[in-house]
Amino acid sequence: MSIIAIDYGKSKCGYAIGNVFVSESGTIKTSEIHTKISSFKKIILGIPLSMSGNYSTQTFEVIKFGIKLLKQGKEVLFIDERLTTQMAKTYQKKDDDRFSAEQLLLDYINNPQRVKKLEITKIKQSQEIKAEFAIVIEVPYDDKFNISSGIAFSEDPYTAYTLFSKGFFVYRVFKDFSKSLSEIEKKPECIIINNEIRQILSNLDLELRDTQINQIPVYSFTVTKE
Repeated sequence: MSIIAIDYGKSKCGYAIGNVFVSESGTIKTSEIHTKISSFKKIILGIPLSMSGNYSTQTFEVIKFGIKLLKQGKEVLFIDERLTTQMAKTYQKKDDDRFSAEQLLLDYINNPQRVKKLEITKIKQSQEIKAEFAIVIEVPYDDKFNISSGIAFSEDPYTAYTLFSKGFFVYRVFKDFSKSLSEIEKKPECIIINNEIRQILSNLDLELRDTQINQIPVYSFTVTKE
């Protein structure tokens, strides 16, 4: 069964279709992309990370698009597009969106283990938390939270998007997240962390001590996927 790879943009998208090789590719207006992908069950989306590996505003535009597709019943797979973007520039491709989509598809065909499947995450047993500023680690924002702003870390696209959409600055690279803790001016009122990785708090002790927040409350939650 053929799959489609998309290099998503605000005004236009590159696309490539195939299963063992590229059988069709081109560029299409973003307003017409839903019609193009309507018959496909599996969709590959290039995720535009910064060169450091962290999220950008464009990253979250793509994740938002992916969530829409997921809720329509599509299987959405993200793949890092930094290399394909650089290749398009190196080879000076005029139709770089099309070229990038072709490379995304070929990358998936040759290295399917590189993709990150988009899945909805949620807290198993939530509770009300109110804070002006918080640190969140691999926990999606929940309806019971009332948090004005904060700093977060998550490698999961859906989790990261829920936090970004609520005003958090979200890191994908842990060392950059750790470094940011020593530079924050506000004192976080709480830390919210995924139960499975609670042990990483020990790696943050130095940073937390430097900003005098090592005694703040910690809320840990079990996070599940739908």
